[in-house]
Amino acid sequence: MESCTALVTAGSRGLGAEIVRTLARDGWDIALTYLEDEEAAQSMVTEVENMGRKAMMVQADAADFPKAHAVIDAVMKKLGRLDALICNAGFARKGLLWELSETDWDEVVDVCLKGAFNYLHAVAPHFIKQQRGKVVAIGSINGLRARRSTASYNAAKAGLTGLIKAAAIELGEHNVNVNLVAPGFIETPSQEHTPQSMRDLVLSECAIKRLGTPQDIAPVVAFLCSEQSKHITGQVIKVDAGQYI
Repeated sequence: MESCTALVTAGSRGLGAEIVRTLARDGWDIALTYLEDEEAAQSMVTEVENMGRKAMMVQADAADFPKAHAVIDAVMKKLGRLDALICNAGFARKGLLWELSETDWDEVVDVCLKGAFNYLHAVAPHFIKQQRGKVVAIGSINGLRARRSTASYNAAKAGLTGLIKAAAIELGEHNVNVNLVAPGFIETPSQEHTPQSMRDLVLSECAIKRLGTPQDIAPVVAFLCSEQSKHITGQVIKVDAGQYI
């Protein structure tokens, strides 16, 4: 196929890294952002290049609006095109609603929700000009339901669902597909300290009794970036073993 380019925010580790690998195997050139771990980002660039694809990395905080625009410009300049945006950056701060500080709230919302807005805002003019593009945001089933002690994350991911649906309507006339993947519990490095009691709770909720991995999520993202998904937009696709039905 003709070489296409995808940008994956927070693409150096965990789910983001697996999305990068999967797209590269499918023949995509890759740009990725990272926050702090330059070594991990460089390792992913090398891995992609070893697959015969072009790759680049840019240090960027997803919450930084001007930087998002600079990242898009850098990708266009170095790789020559951009065909898909995967908004993967996100994290949670745990605590009951009245225990969260204003900073706790703002940091989660700024990355999980504003971060996606920043990159959508930056990429939209390019996709409109070329009259094509794919956007996939990584949400969560906890943006569709309540979960104790993660109010800021729940709110941010719920807002992300609304943002993606609005973007799908506004960009649809320009042949741009915009969708959201909502994972359940996924085994990533950020979950390594999750207590066994929480893992047991998750398993009790799941229709299929297994915990998810990045390898369960990344192929769905790749499908939504492919031409096979050209008739799908504005959708929230849960990938959660039936954890929330």
